Amino acid sequence: MSSTTSSSTAHRTRRQPASKSRHQAPGIPVPYVTAELHTARIPLPGGENVASAVDTVRHQLPSRDQLLFYGGLTAAAAFSVIEWPVAAAIGIGNALVQRSVHKEAGED
Repeated sequence: MSSTTSSSTAHRTRRQPASKSRHQAPGIPVPYVTAELHTARIPLPGGENVASAVDTVRHQLPSRDQLLFYGGLTAAAAFSVIEWPVAAAIGIGNALVQRSVHKEAGED
C-alpha cells in the first residue's frame, strides 16, 4: 500500500504546478538584482606618487607642539576643567591664527 500511496503522492505533486499556472493571479513584473562578482585590475601607485602623498599629508598635519596643545585642550574639556564650547572656541581661534601666520610667512 505504501507504493501506491507514494505513487499517488508523486502524481499529485506533478499536477500541482500545472494547476497553479492556470489559476495564477495577474502580477506586476518586479526587477531584481542578482549577485555577480567582477574583478578589476587597479594599478598600484609608483614610489614617486607615494612619496608625494606622504609629503602632502605631513604638511597638512599640525606640528608636535600644536598636537600637544590640542591634546591638552581636549583633556581639559574631557575632565570638565573648562567647558567644551570654550575649548572649541580656543581651538578654532588658535587654528585660525596659525593659518594666518602661515599665509603671511608664505607671502614674504
